[in-house]
Amino acid sequence: MSSTRLGRRFWILWSGATATNLGDGLGLVAFPLLAIGLTDDARLVALISVARFLPFLILGLPAGVLLDRHDRRQLAVLAQLLRATVVFGLSAAILADRAGIGLLMFAAFAIGVGEVITDGGLPAIVRNVVVKNSNLELANSRLAATQTVSNMFIGPPLGALLFQIHPSIPFLATAAMFLLGAAVLTRLPGNFVAPQTSEDASEPFRVAVTAGLRYVWGHPVLRPLAFAVAVYSFFGEAGNAVFVLLATERFGLSEVGFGALLSVDAVASVVMSFFVARLIARTSHAFSMKVSIVTFTLASMIFGFSTALVAAVLAAVMQGIGDPSWNVVSATIRQRLVPDEVFGRMMTAYLFIAWGLQPLGALMGGLVAEAWGAQWVYVIGGCAVGSLLLFGQPLFSQVKAAMAPEASS
Repeated sequence: MSSTRLGRRFWILWSGATATNLGDGLGLVAFPLLAIGLTDDARLVALISVARFLPFLILGLPAGVLLDRHDRRQLAVLAQLLRATVVFGLSAAILADRAGIGLLMFAAFAIGVGEVITDGGLPAIVRNVVVKNSNLELANSRLAATQTVSNMFIGPPLGALLFQIHPSIPFLATAAMFLLGAAVLTRLPGNFVAPQTSEDASEPFRVAVTAGLRYVWGHPVLRPLAFAVAVYSFFGEAGNAVFVLLATERFGLSEVGFGALLSVDAVASVVMSFFVARLIARTSHAFSMKVSIVTFTLASMIFGFSTALVAAVLAAVMQGIGDPSWNVVSATIRQRLVPDEVFGRMMTAYLFIAWGLQPLGALMGGLVAEAWGAQWVYVIGGCAVGSLLLFGQPLFSQVKAAMAPEASS
């Protein structure tokens, strides 16, 4: 039924995204596992995450201009080829026993560059290929589900198992998935260049670079939404950067156990992805966002104050429930409210604000974990994100008004 509603082109895009997401999932455990094998300094481990998200801060705004002036599918293909090339090189270095933290940071940075292009352009392509605008929640929930399956359910445990055979194998598999994703995306029919006026085409690059920031800053919904996501991203990445330490040191999990705990999060996220469109339809987009805040906060507090494995599993389930409850809403808001000619610049400017603090969050996570323990990263993050229930009330009101049926019709 959903196949008919979403259309053939969506499922081609879905297939390409699934392949690249599986590559990301394999790397999700391979990078930190290789890092803790090279150093026991939590700050250096956290720097891997810093390097991965630094491109959103450095290259995000110029990338938006490229996405609005060139074919977004072709740019996504080039991004996957870049990522595959660099990860293949890292694999070769591991085989030659010449990999170090510096090279690992470089590879993480290159993957981040590819993510800037992919994450900046993919939402616009989704809107182009979905048959009806009213199906965007369904399309985004399907993408969220398969992204979670690939990124967290299949990728991490498989990556951990392959890492035990040899550290180079999960990186080789990651590069292969990026190549497969690029190949599938070349099969997607259509022109994905945004319409441009003569003023847009003649606009100086330095002026065009800031257009997305001006658009987001002046938008009554996107500005507070971007700042709310920035809070999420800062403290979420602080936790992600040291989660391998929390799982292995505080909860005593093995490498495979670490991957399995990520998979518990993934299972909950996938299940929730199939219900989030129904939740939104029966309540509201704002209510779904509140669900995400509550579950994130509870999960963080459990990770911070418990050492029992069953509690860690419960916290992972809560985290999984919260992810699609926010992400599907956030993606749909942007797709519904932003015109195509500025979407690329808006998207990368939005990510610049929302994700630009992730490197600092990862760095903060490493410093706090080194000084007091990884559990305090989660306690601090839970308190900060939980405060959005109070300080986010104006955002919830704006979202409710903008996404009401009569407003979005």
